[in-house]
Amino acid sequence: MSHGYKIASAVVGSVLLAAASFLLTYTSAAESSPVLLRALWGLAICSAVVAIGAGIYGFAYVRTGRQRAEEHRRISSGASGYSPDRLDMRPVKPVKFWYNMALIFVGVLFISAAAGTGMTLSALLEMPARIWDYSVQMVSGVAQIPDEDARDDWSSAFEAMLESVAIAWIGTLVGAIFSLPCGILAARNMAPLAIYIPMRFILSVIRAVPELVFAVAIFIPLLGVGPAQMGGAMAGAFALGISSIGTLSKLISEAIEGVDPGPLEASTAAGATHVQRIRWAVLPQVLPEVLAIWLYRFEVNIRASAILGALGAGGIGRLISPPNGLFGQRPYDWEAIGITLFVIIAITMVVDQVSGFVRHRVIHGAKVRQKKSKRGSGGSAEETRAAAVPV
Repeated sequence: MSHGYKIASAVVGSVLLAAASFLLTYTSAAESSPVLLRALWGLAICSAVVAIGAGIYGFAYVRTGRQRAEEHRRISSGASGYSPDRLDMRPVKPVKFWYNMALIFVGVLFISAAAGTGMTLSALLEMPARIWDYSVQMVSGVAQIPDEDARDDWSSAFEAMLESVAIAWIGTLVGAIFSLPCGILAARNMAPLAIYIPMRFILSVIRAVPELVFAVAIFIPLLGVGPAQMGGAMAGAFALGISSIGTLSKLISEAIEGVDPGPLEASTAAGATHVQRIRWAVLPQVLPEVLAIWLYRFEVNIRASAILGALGAGGIGRLISPPNGLFGQRPYDWEAIGITLFVIIAITMVVDQVSGFVRHRVIHGAKVRQKKSKRGSGGSAEETRAAAVPV
């Protein structure tokens, strides 16, 4: 396809997209949905702008058609032109027309999506100043000398964050207890096909449902909503536990499928049963990785517990979620919000560092240090030797 046909295709496609978007704005679905209506108008306007730009480029390309035709005839007739210098003899950069059009199309979709969400340019321009103002207020809340109100904010934040850590810990334990047997049954090299396929399907269903749905649709109606004394914390813990089973079992099954087959073959040749093969040939290989996966899931559950708390499943999220939290008050108490966010960030970072250290210790083992010992014989000079001593 020549360059002219590419330009024409781009113009025609942009015009058709703009026309289709414009016509869809008059449909009943667009009229009943303001978000869809704004998105369609944004898509129509952006497509029209692209069509105009491609049309101007095509018009300029057509205007140079006579010069290009004359140059082509001159070269075809064997006429000698100017002798190119060394810079002109470099390879010609390939034309990335469709690549550039794809980037433009992605930009069009972004602008139409922004229009659908109601985003305005004035709000974007005001955002840096507002972020700076709110950040100053939050930092002043953290750095101030605590008075009675500030001490209450610190106490509530620490208490709620410890509740979130407890929720994440219970959810991780529930997931860890059930994920190991489920991961073994979902491993291709450990389970027969009649068990492998249904187990994979069940785990896929569990992973497809977010923990938010488990909490809101199942456990909050069963166990209660609100802080720990009202049952909300237990609802969040079980929601995280069920969600963790799907993710952890998937990762564990992949780790089991990647084990060294040598110990399995040796145990089979020695007459070991299936349970003995798992105990002595599989678990010693995958247990460090499994422990690291469990610890990483604990870090993820701490963050997820804060989100579940905003829905009434206990934890730190209930302090900031409307209508009774900090973001349910007008005007916002940015000093208290800053204290709450600082507690969330601080405790999460501490847990991440401790968990990362334990994961590294489990996977790579303990570091060793060289201990020098002196040994003398008669009147000879002292000799030193290094001994590796585990820490």
